[in-house]
Amino acid sequence: MDAARRLALKKRLLRAQSALLRHQLGQQVEATVAPVSAAAERVRSGAGWLRAHPGLLAGVAAAAAVLVWRHPAALRGLAASVGGVSGLARRGVWLWQAWQRLQPLLARRADPPSS
Repeated sequence: MDAARRLALKKRLLRAQSALLRHQLGQQVEATVAPVSAAAERVRSGAGWLRAHPGLLAGVAAAAAVLVWRHPAALRGLAASVGGVSGLARRGVWLWQAWQRLQPLLARRADPPSS
């Protein structure tokens, strides 16, 4: 085997190895970015839902403001009973996620089956 053939073979092997490494890197990047992308999509979806329901958001904000203004001790007691403000936030997120899961089921029940 002459030097030109050995060099060509080495070049093909290096290209194949580079292609394999690029593919592996792409898989690793996708595995790392996918959860972040999914979380960002959920935030975008939540923001879109809030924009579609401004009256509900305003009502909840007004009720919370009245509660804090009229009964600040009740809010402190509620936060303490669920493990502080972070516990209250966790419960709020859990309730929101549960509502997101229930909405499609409720929508299916509300829609009459087409015959």
